Amino acid sequence: MFLNNFFKRYEQSSNFLEEDIITLREKQNRALEEDVKSVMYYRTWIQTQTNHTFENTRILGIVAATKGAENYLPHTIPKIIQQISEIGMMADIVIGLNNGFECPTVIHHLSLLSNIQIIHLYTKEKVANNIAAPVFDNLNYKGKPYCLTNIDPQQCRHRIFVLHQKQGQHSAGKIRVLGDIYGSLLLNSIQNGWIPPAILVTFDAESQFLETLNSSIIDIESNGLKIIVNYLQKHHKIDILGTRNKFAVYQKAILNGIEVLLPNFSEQVPPIQWFIDIVHGRFSGFQCKWGGGTFGRTDVIFSLLVVISRNYPGIRVEDTQLTILAKYAGFIGDIFLDVISTNRTPSMTDMTMENPPKKAWIGQIYRWLVCTYPLKLLYGKHNIGMLVNDGFPWFTFTNPIAFLKLVMGNEKINIFTVIKKIKLLMIACLTFQKLQKDSRKNPDILQGSEAKAFW
Repeated sequence: MFLNNFFKRYEQSSNFLEEDIITLREKQNRALEEDVKSVMYYRTWIQTQTNHTFENTRILGIVAATKGAENYLPHTIPKIIQQISEIGMMADIVIGLNNGFECPTVIHHLSLLSNIQIIHLYTKEKVANNIAAPVFDNLNYKGKPYCLTNIDPQQCRHRIFVLHQKQGQHSAGKIRVLGDIYGSLLLNSIQNGWIPPAILVTFDAESQFLETLNSSIIDIESNGLKIIVNYLQKHHKIDILGTRNKFAVYQKAILNGIEVLLPNFSEQVPPIQWFIDIVHGRFSGFQCKWGGGTFGRTDVIFSLLVVISRNYPGIRVEDTQLTILAKYAGFIGDIFLDVISTNRTPSMTDMTMENPPKKAWIGQIYRWLVCTYPLKLLYGKHNIGMLVNDGFPWFTFTNPIAFLKLVMGNEKINIFTVIKKIKLLMIACLTFQKLQKDSRKNPDILQGSEAKAFW
């Protein structure tokens, strides 16, 4: 009798659990479907507004910047403009200075470059965290909001739009300034007749686009941007391409009399960052198109980021969410393995300013996990697992030969290198498991008035 009652109660509780899981999955599927529906609405809207016509002589670049960006922009912006020039095209680059951040020395340096026009733009204070602020070309906010315009192709001039976002309680965070760029500046410009460039690239302040030889040797003199843009121009069915991520420890250097930070590819990066680099774009669960280097059709990237910035003002991994929505919207894309985009990571010895201090490289991964977990709750692991995996990398067992080849890279196989690689793998695995558990305790809030924005 006791056993019959026990199994009866167990069966009832199992049914309740199963029903809860089904209900949760339905909610997650519905959230994903609604966001995809919004993305497709904006893509149709931009195509209608432009009559399916796009500018083919220019490339649009978008970068958000905050304190610290002054250490990279004096090198990365001229480098990107140079790479675009080598294609025979012009650049329209929007630099969003977040929440009152200013870097006048950098802007002055850029203004001295040949064939460059600097246009300063200013936002009013944001009235809410998910409402894009109007953009003007003057600090008094007089006249109509500013709109980008097309210029005669014969005017061979690169344009840099410096968007000064007004400091305010709703402004802090990368997604907030991206919201003003996509949801105000670009949207209003298109609505008022601007024909945007066909190709848009998102990048970070420290991003460099370089070619890799034999999948591991970096050609520091190469033009990775040219390679990926040429590929998009030849393959019109491709909607969006991510570059392969390359973490690097940055070091001080003097460039044209200005102190900057440049990647040092010879220094060993921390274990988890090293692991991510070798598997990114190659295995299931590591297919994210990182914001430090994503190329695509302007209507595609615009529609994705305008929805994300409006609906999720607390997101700080907008690139991960972009990857998810792009897949379910049916956009065709991949990770372009022959081109890397650089991404700064702390060194093995860097410590945080916390009390007590912690290893900075661990903090970097922890922040990524904290803000990735809410996307699993929002859309469901069953929907995002193939793209973003925060669990155990089972491919290390299901495809061991390919994985081990990547682990060893171009290094000679001997006792020293084998021990070194095994040690890195063990540290990466154990540290990641601990961080994964810790990150579940205080996940980011993505929506509503309580949503905070971060970098």
